[in-house]
Amino acid sequence: MSNRPNMNATLELKDALRAETSVENTVQLLRALADPNRLRIVNLLLYREELCVCDIERVLGMTQTKVSRHLTILRNAGLVRARRDSRWMYYRLQADSELKHALFALLRESGCCVSECTADLAALEQGGCAVDGGSCI
Repeated sequence: MSNRPNMNATLELKDALRAETSVENTVQLLRALADPNRLRIVNLLLYREELCVCDIERVLGMTQTKVSRHLTILRNAGLVRARRDSRWMYYRLQADSELKHALFALLRESGCCVSECTADLAALEQGGCAVDGGSCI
C-alpha cells in the first residue's frame, strides 16, 4: 500500500471540505482523529464493518474505560455509531456526510498508519473476545 493518497480521494476530501458549512463540525471531526488510539480504532473499523468494544480493548491493549472514552469522543464527533446487543456494545463507522465519507476514503486509500493497522488487523484475526467463556461476536 502506498503512503501517498489516491488523487481521487484527495480531491473528494477537498470538495467535501469546501461543501462543509460548519467550521466547528470540521474541527470536531479532525480533533477526534488527531489521537493515535482513535485513529487506530477508525482504521480497524475501516476494514471490519462492526466491532465489539472487547475486541477493540484486546487489539489496542487498553482497558474498557479508556476504549469507551475514545469511542465516546468518536461518537460525539459523529464518526461512529453504537448498537447494544444484550450486554455488549458494537461500533461501526458512520459515513453520513460527504466530509466523513471523504475522510474515510482518504484514510483507506492513503495507507495511513500501515504498520500499526497491519498489526492491529492481525491481532484482530487471532480470535474474538471471550466474555464469560463465550464470544461477543
